[in-house]
Amino acid sequence: MARVEIGKHLAVDKRVCGGRLIFKGTRIMVADAVELAEDGYSPQAIARQYRGAITAEAVSEALELVRKGIVKEIESQPQTAA
Repeated sequence: MARVEIGKHLAVDKRVCGGRLIFKGTRIMVADAVELAEDGYSPQAIARQYRGAITAEAVSEALELVRKGIVKEIESQPQTAA
């Protein structure tokens, strides 16, 4: 199975963005929206950053699913030598 749709606005497709969680119909990764939210941006501000390619509703759904642990989309941090 190449594509899995999650909720109303999210999808995973092995052929798009290396199989990362994205907003349906885009190549915008949910991890990028989560990072902006962690930096204090509202769902509306995040949607504006992408010039209407995603909606505030889509961002809210993604953040809620991540918060509830239904999906996990964390950008892996490189390990640094001590």
